[in-house]
Amino acid sequence: MRFLKAAACILCATSMTAHAEAPDGAEFAFVIKIFEKIQEQSFAANRELCGYLGYGPDGELMTTRINRGEEAACYLPTWPAKMDVIASFHTHSTYNPDYNSELPSSTDMESDEDSGIDGWVATPGGRLWYIDSSEMMAYQVCGAGCLPQDPNFVDEPAGAIKPSYTYRGILKSESQ
Repeated sequence: MRFLKAAACILCATSMTAHAEAPDGAEFAFVIKIFEKIQEQSFAANRELCGYLGYGPDGELMTTRINRGEEAACYLPTWPAKMDVIASFHTHSTYNPDYNSELPSSTDMESDEDSGIDGWVATPGGRLWYIDSSEMMAYQVCGAGCLPQDPNFVDEPAGAIKPSYTYRGILKSESQ
């Protein structure tokens, strides 16, 4: 059911799907499966989990090993030589009112831009974000509850989380 809810949501994000760099359906479905597996682990450990997504030598989607980070940071594994890496992915750990964890961070966006890849971020509220590093835009692919949620999650007021953010918008949100 979550997948159907998320798949419907990606279709309504017209600003993202109209962009040439939008992920295809296979990538989206693969990412949903990744986060459905690792979100609960991230909450239980109060740690971010991260890795890379790409195509293996056989042309199939695959991930690197998944690294366990800290509460608000994760250091990506070594970039595999035999993998065509297309995106990073990571969780945002558990709900903590001291962090703006329902949005990708400027560091998330900068890291993907520096690596020349896009990114995926899952939040404690179960939101899924896609970072288009060539445009420096973050798109909310699906809202609160489309992925597993931290049991301690407290949602933002209605309308507080926008469907997309520019890099400057993310910087502004971090300074508030």
